[in-house]
Amino acid sequence: MTDFAKMARDIHADSIVVVGHTDLVASNVDWRREVGERNVLDRHHLPTLRAGGATVVCDHIAGDGPYGYLPATRLTTDFLQRAMRALDHTHAELEESTDFILATSAEDIRRAKRDGKIAYVICFEGASPLQNEISYLRNFYRLGLRCLGLTHDLRNEVADGIRERSGAGLTHFGVNVVRECNRLGILVDVSHLSDKGTEDVLEISSDPITASHSNARALCDVPRNLPDDLIRRIGRSGGVIGFHALHYLVTKKETSTLDDVLRQIAHIAEVGGPECIGIGPDLMEDWWSPIVENTWEKSTTINGIPYIKVKFQYPKGMESNAELPNVTEGLLRMGFSEAEVRNFLGGNFMRLFERVWKPAAGATA
Repeated sequence: MTDFAKMARDIHADSIVVVGHTDLVASNVDWRREVGERNVLDRHHLPTLRAGGATVVCDHIAGDGPYGYLPATRLTTDFLQRAMRALDHTHAELEESTDFILATSAEDIRRAKRDGKIAYVICFEGASPLQNEISYLRNFYRLGLRCLGLTHDLRNEVADGIRERSGAGLTHFGVNVVRECNRLGILVDVSHLSDKGTEDVLEISSDPITASHSNARALCDVPRNLPDDLIRRIGRSGGVIGFHALHYLVTKKETSTLDDVLRQIAHIAEVGGPECIGIGPDLMEDWWSPIVENTWEKSTTINGIPYIKVKFQYPKGMESNAELPNVTEGLLRMGFSEAEVRNFLGGNFMRLFERVWKPAAGATA
């Protein structure tokens, strides 16, 4: 009888495991450093990631959402200010850490695996910090940005998010942003982007793209998930979709299970091909509880726009990045080959990074 648990442990141990969407700085590091704490990544996040066998975290440190701690010394703050502070905190944390290293190339990730480190990729979840200025994108690239989510749920200067009633695509500035990301070597992320916006990106981008934390709408019919035609097109382009573990994106049933997550993965693999599957999974285990409780769970609107009520629930067995080996075992039990599972764990994202993070023309205009 096949020992799937042992197979999963062995595969996990020697694979590059890419966690395609985290919010470590935005949820926890930022406010802790503002009140004087240090080495937050090592003290608060390293044990969980080690337990899950992570090699890479793609951490979305800033963007359009309610990111950022507001110190008592400030009455106001904006997207750019919060992004710059988050970048400062991120670089300070990486300089202090003995276990995390900044990754701006695929070789940095391979080096992290060889040295037993965790590679940290700087990402944004929404382009609002660009403030309609393309030179800011080049400056963020210089500071380490290697993945840009174009929107969160709402509209910004680049495009419409999934919660805008118009559902429009890219603006003129958005087209320029995608093209400049291609030139620089920044991975474009379409999770949270409107369907029309995703179609525009697929038509305009010369590089494959990612939906870093999205599921299949065919199995859970919410706008945040991807329809099969877009899954198919992302797969054909060489792109990668990271599965999401949040209950309301997994199933319409009252509760979700690990098997429901695995069905989402299997469906995406069937529609887009096994080479387009990766790990999301956007777990909220590290979020500072007042942000969730006060900003989301107790809100009826954000910026005057009706809010989608979400309970931040995850299926048993996929409530923490420490439980990623459970997904590996589940995929083996479903009949995925060892090679397919290794690609799912990180091989597919590594292929994408190799393609997109090419030596750029430089950050000079």
